[in-house]
Order: sequence, then structure tokens, then C-alpha cells
Amino acid sequence: MAFLTDLAKSFAYSAARQAGRNYANSQSYSYVASTNQLQSAIDNNALKQVKEYIDIKWFWAIVLAFLIPFVGSGILFYRSYINFTKDYKLMYYMQTQEIYKGDARFRTGQRHMGQREIKVETKIDINQEKKASNQIKAWGYLIIGISVLFFYITVFSR
Repeated sequence: MAFLTDLAKSFAYSAARQAGRNYANSQSYSYVASTNQLQSAIDNNALKQVKEYIDIKWFWAIVLAFLIPFVGSGILFYRSYINFTKDYKLMYYMQTQEIYKGDARFRTGQRHMGQREIKVETKIDINQEKKASNQIKAWGYLIIGISVLFFYITVFSR
């Protein structure tokens, strides 16, 4: 009878260890990226521009400036300065990366889990059209910041 009890215990422990390994495999991954894929993405014109809505940004700038008196205007002045001096734009490309999981049972210490498509952002120099768009956005932030600052000065000076 002791033999059957020991057999059942070892079976239960084995099942628990396997469940633990399966859970660990589903939770943590390490990614290995290749370095020359950015250049190949630029060469293949696979870069996509991140969509930008200036009017929505201005709306949230107004909301921010009115919710946080004086500090909101300071933040808008900072954003205006950043957009005036910005000389890059964010673009992205899709990259296939290999997924590995640490596993001591393998000679390299890692087990290949598969592949995954991820979005990789990169900075690209801007042209004159995008620079003009950034300056329009910066002027908008500056005007909103000054007008809200004068509004709060007149409200709090009474």
C-alpha cells in the first residue's frame, strides 16, 4: 500500500511541477532583436507615420490650462518651445522578433517559443512641411497659454 501512496504523491508532484512550468512559459519572455532591421525598413519604405491630430491636442491643452491655474500655462509654454525646436518625427515599422524563454534543459539555456510582430518606433529627420506643422502647433500652444494666463491674472487680481 505504501508503494501506491508514494506513486500517487510522485504523480501529484510531477503534475504540479509541469503546471508551474506551463504557467512560467506563459508569463515571461525575453526578446532578441536584430540591429540591421531599422536600415532595411528605411530602405523598403516600410515606415509608417504616427497619426497626429493638432485640433484635439489644442482642445486638451485648453482643458489642461483651465484645470491647473498658472502651472497649465507653464506646461503649454514648455510644449510650445519643444515644438518650435523639434527637428524629428516619430515613425514606426513592424518587426518580427524571436521569443525565447530561459530553460535549463536546453544547452543554450533558452528555449525558442516562437515569433511575434511588434511595433518599433524610430525618429526620422523632418522636412519643411512637417516643420511648418510643428510651428503651427507651437503657435497654438503659445496663444492658448498666454490667453489662459491673462484670464487667471484678471480673475485673481480682483
